[in-house]
Formats: sequence, C-alpha cells, structure tokens
Amino acid sequence: MFFKARRAAMAGLSRETVGDAQVALVDLQDAGQAGLVALKAWEGVAGIPVICLFDRKNRRELIQAGALGKFEALDRSEPVAVLLTRIRALTGNDICKALPPGLSRQTTEAYRKSNAFLESLTLSAIEGADIEVNLMSESAAEMLTALSLDGLSVWLNAVHTHHSGTYCHSLMVAGLAGMFARHLGWPEEACLEMIAGGLVHDIGKTRIPLAILDKPGKLTEKEREIINRHPDIGRVILKPRHELSVAIKKMAVQHHEYLDGSGYPDGLTGERISQDVRLMTICDIFAALTERRAYKDGAPPRVAVSIMKQMGPKLDQDMLSQFARMVLEDRFCAVKRSAKSAR
Repeated sequence: MFFKARRAAMAGLSRETVGDAQVALVDLQDAGQAGLVALKAWEGVAGIPVICLFDRKNRRELIQAGALGKFEALDRSEPVAVLLTRIRALTGNDICKALPPGLSRQTTEAYRKSNAFLESLTLSAIEGADIEVNLMSESAAEMLTALSLDGLSVWLNAVHTHHSGTYCHSLMVAGLAGMFARHLGWPEEACLEMIAGGLVHDIGKTRIPLAILDKPGKLTEKEREIINRHPDIGRVILKPRHELSVAIKKMAVQHHEYLDGSGYPDGLTGERISQDVRLMTICDIFAALTERRAYKDGAPPRVAVSIMKQMGPKLDQDMLSQFARMVLEDRFCAVKRSAKSAR
C-alpha cells in the first residue's frame, strides 16, 4: 500500500522481471540456494539498490546476510517505518508526482497530508501504535478546504492517480462524505468528522492479504468471505483506541450494515444505524460502483445512483435522494473514473 510494488521469485531474476523497478527488497527467510546464487549476480541483472531482510537471531540468515555484504541488510524485527523511510530515501518517491497537471496548491497539499495520514494509519494498525489524531484532524481540515475551493470532481480526479486501490477508495469516500455532509448543511465539525471517518473506515483491510485486495480479477467466494471480515477486523483494531471518537469507530465497523438487517457484521436494523453511518454507507457504495476494476468498467454516476435506488429498504432513500442531487450535477459527472481496484 505504501509503494507501487510487484513480487518476483529470487531464482527467476532477469532484466525482464526487474523492469523499471527502483529498489529491490529481498526476504532471506527460507531462501533457497538457487535464489541466493541469482541474488549474488544481481549487479549483472540490474543496477538498482537491494535491501535484504534477515533475522539477526537466525544463524543461517545472519551468515547469508554477511555473505551478501555489498547489499544493505535490515533486521526483520525493526519497525516497518524504518524500512519505509529507507525505501523512500532510495527512490525519492513523491506521491504527488502522478497528480494531474495544474492542480491547485490547496488540493495538492490536502492530497499529500491525507496520504501521509493513511500511511500512518496503516503503520498504526501493523504496529499497534496510537493513531495520529492530530494528523487526522489536519488532513480532514485540509480536505474540506480543498473541496470547498476546488470542488469534489477535482478532488476525485486527483485521488484516482494513487497506485493503491485501497488508498484511492478511502480518499474518495472521505471526499464524498465530507462534501455530502456539507451539502446537507451539517455543521463544520460534523463535516470534518465524516472526512476523518472516511479515511479510517477501511482500516480492517490493513490485515487482509494484498494478494486478495489487489487481485486482478473477480474474487472467489472464499476470497469474498475474507474481504467481508474487514469490519470485524476494524472493530478489533479500533476497540482499544481511546483517541478516536465512538462515531468514527462505528463508521469503520458498521458501514456495510443495511437498514433492513441484511448487512454485516452484526445485522443491525433501522434506528440502530446512525445518520453518520447511513451517510458513510451511501458514499462507500457509490465509490465502489463508480471505480473501475480489472474485470469490469466503473458505472457512470447516474447508473450507480440508479442501482442504489433499486436497493430500496437497505439504504436511507431520503438521504440517497439528496446524495443524487449532489453527484448528478454536470460538473461532478466530468470525473475521470479510476482504473484502480478497490474492494
């Protein structure tokens, strides 16, 4: 989720498999002899930096890392943030490079800060650290200002450039939720909380295998079952996080609940589902419908709204009617839908 990446077998390294990669990350866990031989010949394959992950307590891996002295070695027990910092230094990665030309300073900074928060959120979920609520609040404020100045379509066209389908989806839902809350005339504090909730709502996906999240094809029934666990996983992650509001936690756990009780994970009905969660559910479904996936085109906004209206008692139809008024404006319909996947 942090960088555009692909997997390659060590034993099958070639200029073709390396391609345009800027850095290689090699895990020495259970490394076979063929892979190690190929790794030693790396400089003849591609002149890019190599970081080898090893376990300092594992004598075999320690010896292997020592034998590969010309490459960087990093103990696997180090915090993930250490590895990310090193990769970023080697690649000079700037998430804003792919943004559309001519984007305003406000939207660019909102995108940068929101992405920084999503990265910190992922690290928090991985390492059990506190969520950076100050960064979350700053990101929400920057995004709301950008939405107010430049409009929703500009924001969505920007976030669709992200390499991670999961991050793109979270940024899209956050923008939709903030703008919709403002469209409904909710107070600014409530708009900011909806944006924060959109950024956090899929935190459970940080523990879903990327092979499933980024699968370039339709999910199997078993894979869909795994994906559907993410609200419960989010509940486990967020339960001890007292730094987050109850409302934001509910958005993460309940955004797949339906008013008629047919949703998950708890089968909630009617008044047990708050207005915040109802709004988040509408934005989440609309984002999923309009994003393109590897195996299907994204639906145009008008078609997506029609599909949602056909869901009848599952959704708050009065709220959906208000949402339709917002997203079916001509300037919104000019949004360039993403080729990324978000499930």
